[in-house]
Amino acid sequence: MVLQKNRLCPHCGSDLHCCKNCSHFDESLSSKCREPESPWIPERVGQNTCPYFEFATDPHSKECHKEVLSEAERAKEAFRALFRNL
Repeated sequence: MVLQKNRLCPHCGSDLHCCKNCSHFDESLSSKCREPESPWIPERVGQNTCPYFEFATDPHSKECHKEVLSEAERAKEAFRALFRNL
C-alpha cells in the first residue's frame, strides 16, 4: 500500500510513513531494515522519505493502523467494482 509521506493515523495521531510501520523493519538487524538498498534513517518512529516503505500488515502493527489499511483496501475494492462489469 502506498501512503502519502505526511499522513497521520486518524486514531492515534502518529506518523504512518515511518520505519516502525514498514514491512521491511526488523529490530534484530543492525540496520533495522531487511531492504538492503534502503538509506540509513536514524529516526525509526517519525516520518521519513524512504522510497522502499511498504505499510506493514503484520500482527505487530497497531490496531488503529490496521484500520487505516483496511479503509484503503475497501476503497480500492469499491473502485474495482465500478469497472468489473464493463
